[in-house]
Amino acid sequence: MMELCATAHPHYSRVMAEQGLSPSDFSTVDDLHKLPPLPKQRFIEEPEAFRLQLDDVPGLSTEEMTLADIIYTAGSTSKPTPFYDTVHDRFGRIHLLKRATTVAGIGPDDIVMNLFPVSSVPHQGFLSASWGAMAVGAKLLTGLTGRPYEAFPVHNRMDHAIEMIERERATVIWGITAYVRRLVVRAQEQGRDFGSVRLAMVMGEACPTGMREDIKTRLISMGSDDPWTNNGYGLTETLGPATQCFEGGGMHQPLAEDYYFEVVDPETYEPVPDGKPGMMLVSHLNRRGTVLLRYVSGDIVSITHETCPDCGRTSPQFMGAPYRADGLTKVKGTLINPASLNEEMTHLLQRGVAEYQVVIGREDSKDPYSGDMLLVRVAAADRDRDRLRAEVVSTVTHSVEITPQVEFLPEDGFAEITGGYKFKRFVDER
Repeated sequence: MMELCATAHPHYSRVMAEQGLSPSDFSTVDDLHKLPPLPKQRFIEEPEAFRLQLDDVPGLSTEEMTLADIIYTAGSTSKPTPFYDTVHDRFGRIHLLKRATTVAGIGPDDIVMNLFPVSSVPHQGFLSASWGAMAVGAKLLTGLTGRPYEAFPVHNRMDHAIEMIERERATVIWGITAYVRRLVVRAQEQGRDFGSVRLAMVMGEACPTGMREDIKTRLISMGSDDPWTNNGYGLTETLGPATQCFEGGGMHQPLAEDYYFEVVDPETYEPVPDGKPGMMLVSHLNRRGTVLLRYVSGDIVSITHETCPDCGRTSPQFMGAPYRADGLTKVKGTLINPASLNEEMTHLLQRGVAEYQVVIGREDSKDPYSGDMLLVRVAAADRDRDRLRAEVVSTVTHSVEITPQVEFLPEDGFAEITGGYKFKRFVDER
C-alpha cells in the first residue's frame, strides 16, 4: 500500500516527499503515525488527489486497474464527493459485506428486502444490502424506492415495498433507520401481515432504545415472532457496515485486516484507551481506487479489541452509538448533544408520536442577533396532542435543560422521510 502511495498517489506521494519518508519507513501500522491526520475537508476539496493513478504502475492486474464503481460520500453537508472503487475494491467490498451479513445471522434461508432508495447520487447503502444478501446466498428483493426521476419512471412508492414484503414473506428488512421505521408504521396502519419478518437491519442513523422497541412492538403486532433490530455502523470510506451479532451488542468490524482504526483525542490527536470515546481515524491497507490514510472521520466512537462474549470474534467492535463530533452545539449558552437528546425522544414513539424533528433557530427569524430558540416538530394524531405537548416539553427540558416550543404536524407530516436519502432529524437554522 505504501509503495503505491509513494509512486501513484498525488496527495501522499507529495506528503511523503515533504516529510522525507519512503515506503521502507512503514513496516507496521504503528508507523502510519508518521503521517499527519487527514481532515475530511481536505478530501472533499480535492477528491482526485486521493485516487491512485495506476496507468503507469507496472505489474498490476486487470482487476486492480479497472474502474468498477463510483460511490459518493459527504453529500449530507456539501457537494457529494466521489469515492472510487476498482474491481479489486469491488471484490473487497463484497467480501466485507459477506462477513458483515454473516455476523448479523443472515444466510441462505433468508429473504432480504433492500429498502435503501435508488438515489439521485449513488450511495453505499443500496450496495450494502444488495451485495450482502447475494454474497451469503439469501434471496434478494428490492423495492426501488426513492425520489422519482422524470426521465425514467423506475421508482416505486413505499406501499409497493410493503406489498412485496408481505407477498414474498421477507424475513429481513434492510434500510435507513428512519425509513424502515416509517414503513413499519405504515404497514401496521394498513393491517399488513409481517409475520415472516424476524430482523430489521437499520443503518445510516442511530437507532436508540426507544426506537428499537417501537419497531419491534409494531412488528410483533403484525405477527412477527421475537423480531430484533441490528443497528450497524459504517462509512462510505469503510465500504460497508460493522454489524451486531446480538441486539445492543458491539458492532463488529467485518474486515479488520484491511483497515487500521485509531481512536484519538479530538484536540491533541493522542490515542485514547480502549473503551473510551474519541475521534476515529481510518487508514486503508488494501485498496486501489480512493486511498485515505489517517482520515479524520468526524465521528466520535469507542472501540474495544476484547473477544466478543457472545460469538467469540476477536475483530474490533464499535461500542455504544457513534455520533458526529460537529453535532455538539450550543443553544442559549448550553452545550447539547443531539445523540443524547435523540435517545430520550425516541421513547415517545410508543406514546403516540409518529415522528419528530428538532430545529434550532432564532426567536426572531429576521434578526440574526436575536436569542436562540429550540423547536420540536411532532407528527401526531389530534387526539393525542395536549398530552404529548406536555410530554415533549418535559422530555426535552429534562434532557438538555432548555424549554422547547412544540409545533404539531399531521401524522404523515414528514414526507421528507420517504423522499430523501436520510431524514434530517436535527436542523440548525441559525
